[in-house]
Amino acid sequence: MASPITIICFDYGGSYIKDGADIKWISGEDQIHTLVMKKSVEEVTYSELVECICRKIKANGDGMVKISYFPLVLYSNKPSYIWSDEDVLGYLMQVNHDKCRSVLHVEISSDMDDTYGGLPLSGDDETDESYVGLSDGEDTDTEEDETDEDESEEDETEQDGDEQDGTNHDHEMDGMVTLYTAEQHEDFELHENLEHGYEGTEVGMEVEAAREGVEATTVVEEEWDDGLDLVKGQEFRTKTAMQVLVQRGAHKNGFEYDTLKSDTGRFVARCRGAKEGCKWYLRVVKLKNSDLWTVRTYVKSHTCSVVTTSTLRNGRRGTPQVVASVLGEEYPGRYDTPRSSDLISMVTRKVGVKVSYATAWRGKRLAANEVRGTPEESFSMIHSYMHMLKLKNPDSVSYVEVDAAKRFKYLFFAFGASIEGFVAMRKVIIVDGTHLKHVYGGVLLVATAQDPDRHHYPIAFGVVDGEKDESWTWFMNKLRSVISDVDGLVFLSDRNASLIKSIREVFPTAAHGYCVWHLSQNVKGHVFNNRDVCAIKFRECAYAYTVAEFDVLYDAFSRKYPSAAEYLEKSVEVGKWARCYFEGDRYNVDTTNAAESINGVLREARKYFMLPMIDVIIKKMAEWFNKHRKKAAQIPATKKLVPTVETQLSKRSLEARCLDVVEINSFHLEYNVNGSDGKVYTVDLARKMCSCRCFDIDKIPCVHACAAAKFLSVGTDLHLQDFCSVYYTVELWALAYCRTIYPVPHQSEWVIPDEIRALKVLPPLYVKKKGPTQKQRFPSAGESRGRGRGRGRGMGRGRGRSRGRRGGRLYEYFECGSTSATAE
Repeated sequence: MASPITIICFDYGGSYIKDGADIKWISGEDQIHTLVMKKSVEEVTYSELVECICRKIKANGDGMVKISYFPLVLYSNKPSYIWSDEDVLGYLMQVNHDKCRSVLHVEISSDMDDTYGGLPLSGDDETDESYVGLSDGEDTDTEEDETDEDESEEDETEQDGDEQDGTNHDHEMDGMVTLYTAEQHEDFELHENLEHGYEGTEVGMEVEAAREGVEATTVVEEEWDDGLDLVKGQEFRTKTAMQVLVQRGAHKNGFEYDTLKSDTGRFVARCRGAKEGCKWYLRVVKLKNSDLWTVRTYVKSHTCSVVTTSTLRNGRRGTPQVVASVLGEEYPGRYDTPRSSDLISMVTRKVGVKVSYATAWRGKRLAANEVRGTPEESFSMIHSYMHMLKLKNPDSVSYVEVDAAKRFKYLFFAFGASIEGFVAMRKVIIVDGTHLKHVYGGVLLVATAQDPDRHHYPIAFGVVDGEKDESWTWFMNKLRSVISDVDGLVFLSDRNASLIKSIREVFPTAAHGYCVWHLSQNVKGHVFNNRDVCAIKFRECAYAYTVAEFDVLYDAFSRKYPSAAEYLEKSVEVGKWARCYFEGDRYNVDTTNAAESINGVLREARKYFMLPMIDVIIKKMAEWFNKHRKKAAQIPATKKLVPTVETQLSKRSLEARCLDVVEINSFHLEYNVNGSDGKVYTVDLARKMCSCRCFDIDKIPCVHACAAAKFLSVGTDLHLQDFCSVYYTVELWALAYCRTIYPVPHQSEWVIPDEIRALKVLPPLYVKKKGPTQKQRFPSAGESRGRGRGRGRGMGRGRGRSRGRRGGRLYEYFECGSTSATAE
């Protein structure tokens, strides 16, 4: 590849004269001199140019040299003087349509104090290679003069900063950046004629054309746009936003650039093909007394070969910032972005650059941080966030607990809509905890009810450091401030010892039952064969409505699985799990499936930081409230009961048609009903009771009560809904969802009082644990842990069992009590 050559033509010994409004150059000799420098136009410096001219004209050391030319601009009638490297570059970059540039005019000045200054004529004298001169009243063609006071002050500030650094930084003149300073001189040759081996070559022809009075120039490629669409004066909120835009444009449009300057005050870049004459150039600076960055200089066109630049080895790899910008465009304000492996192809398709899996993962995290901040910012903004939550959702409650060092300990929050709606719910509260998966860990606590149509109804949430006595007691005390210790309150949970203790201390009058599903998993761990059958038989015992039925079932269970029965009798009170012995109105809620379902819905959100996770919780709550509100509004006025109960009673009414009813007390509304099993059941419609106890516990008429009600309704205006609990009515169901849950707006829209803003919360101390991150729940007391997948002879759970697990490890986790709740 041929080395770059720059050809410059000049004359000297003349002077300028004024001809009316114009200024003309009168040459002092009859020839034009030619310089051939073995450098590209960007490598030619002012000191080298002066030295070449001095050698060419054989000038002595007396006086100073001044170099000028007429710019190739419209209506140009004034000369422009060259005093620095920037001026040299500005002159060399000016060519007309015929690839020619102006001839230089050299003046000899004997006055050392000349207004314009200059350099000594002698090429042997030492020169300040980083010298920068300001031409009085002369404009450069590379950038317009900056007359704005702030911009001038900013340039002075930047120059002062360079001087303080003590290093050879880029110098500025009239808003331009000196690209090359303090460079060592390379060998160059002066040619006066064509006898030096250039005959017939491109250089020779250029020199010959120069002798005819027109200066030749190097070949310039066709210009093409960089695709950035920047404009001078355009502002950016951050330097990173500007850099990402340039990076994406470079990758997408196939050009490479070098960063000449990048610090806290400026960013300067040029095309990597500048050595071949490409003009692309960008300078962005930070505004004084502002965080904004603005474009000062921008040459948008490339003159390098797009084929060459697009096939160069890409020195710039895709960055996490580029990945985050793509996600910001495709998924604005969202956390549920594609997996890192899928992002690789997306970035390649959108930007034209390949990224590694690690870069895609970092970009995914960065995109999440741009929505609600970093993990540390989530803790520091928690007071402000909760203030906005309560401002958008009146009557909401929140508490933040910190330790003596202002580090986060606990968080509790409940929505005003849920607090008010709980009045219309059955007073059964399901509580559970699940591990968070972000860097600081912790546990998410959930207290939820179950609406009459068997959908979960979250009441309150908490974030604590673990399921310990102190944390559960703190959460229960805050929950009590929201719902109080009302009559008939029932709690349902697994057998976590700290949870059991806190409920007993904070809600002493409330009944507490255990999840039948979790207990069945504990029980089957104490038998050696037919474990699944054992769990099913145990649940049959637990769901028995009468003591007589329970005794029969449990006696058979004890004889078949004596070790399981022994475990139950030693470790668990029968009144905590058997439906027929439970003290309190438990209705048909026997498992913690409602809380488990919420944990499953938030499975991905539990990987997020504090505020993004709460955002997802609010989003889901708003979605559920709106969905069930619409569903309640669509029920015809002729139907008084929720859809689930309406369907159930319709089936029972059809069965009741075939049952015989005998009235035994018309005043007390007591009846005997012959059941389909051949037994006689006594129904008391006045007290809503039946000897089968299904009517008593579920608060819904059983098939026997339906038959008695049908007998009673003859000639009267009675309906089955009159014998159901009021909690099953559509009216109360709609009332529970009447209020709207609103999301917390973006941080830019927050209005925070000073006293709230002053509250600071530091993140908890992070102690990296050994081994992999805990992602699965810890088994509750007595629950079988198994050997896990991939261990033992059968690659399954338990001792050598080779049983397939439908849906993977989480199938059993969410399968519990499928009739107790609907996971939506």
